[in-house]
Amino acid sequence: MIRSINLITCIILALALNACSDNMDDDEYLGFSFDELLEKWDITYQNICPSITDAIENPEAYNVHAARDFVIPDETIRLMSTCGLLVTLLVNPLSVMLVPSSDLFEPRVTNFNNELLTNKVAVEFFNRGDFYPILVSKYLSVIKPTEDDENAHSIVDGPSYIEWILASDMCLSAMSRKEKIQLMIIALERTKYAVDLENIQPCMIMINIMKSCKYGPFMKDVEPRLVETSPGYTMRDPDGEIASNALMSRHRDIIIKYAKQFLNKQKL
Repeated sequence: MIRSINLITCIILALALNACSDNMDDDEYLGFSFDELLEKWDITYQNICPSITDAIENPEAYNVHAARDFVIPDETIRLMSTCGLLVTLLVNPLSVMLVPSSDLFEPRVTNFNNELLTNKVAVEFFNRGDFYPILVSKYLSVIKPTEDDENAHSIVDGPSYIEWILASDMCLSAMSRKEKIQLMIIALERTKYAVDLENIQPCMIMINIMKSCKYGPFMKDVEPRLVETSPGYTMRDPDGEIASNALMSRHRDIIIKYAKQFLNKQKL
């Protein structure tokens, strides 16, 4: 009888702990508000690259053939500031992002990673010791839309392309675990402001962080259901069907739930 009571107590405690891990306060992360964490980490909303003089822009950057053929000399790349490298990377989007795809299930995440690996500006940028604060501060400067933001959806001024870069294998492999945890929190904060399809990109960051950290519950329950598509990812339903080539609201809810569970297990 005592053993039965103890077993029931253990089950109730386990369920309670699991419930707690799912119900992180939307305004707090790891017991702190978002702004408190930024202050704790000495990270600012303000873009720390406000005035760049050494970035290089291809005048035909949005022409896919020009994007593929545009070459910056190696010596020029080596001499550029880290801020200049980031701006150059943002104003010259990878050609894989410029091609309208007739294949709804094109593995664009893989294609993006492969093309980024061959981009000498990206390689130099992620080899710089200060790439992370510069990239994250740029992301923070655009995660909250403003009333007069006419370029919210553009590659250069909006968060979407930055989120692809942040979610890339090259970026995550250059980050420490602490930086990945910080980025996970920032991506979760972004979901409060992103609407419609814009919500896909922060979920891409969360997905790839959990994959990079090999977070067990996510790798077991969610990763096998992920499918690469032209917008990034979608998820198979439990019956194996694919309802859309983009993440739907129920998929985003699942990813956010596992992202919060992941954070609840972390210690900074």
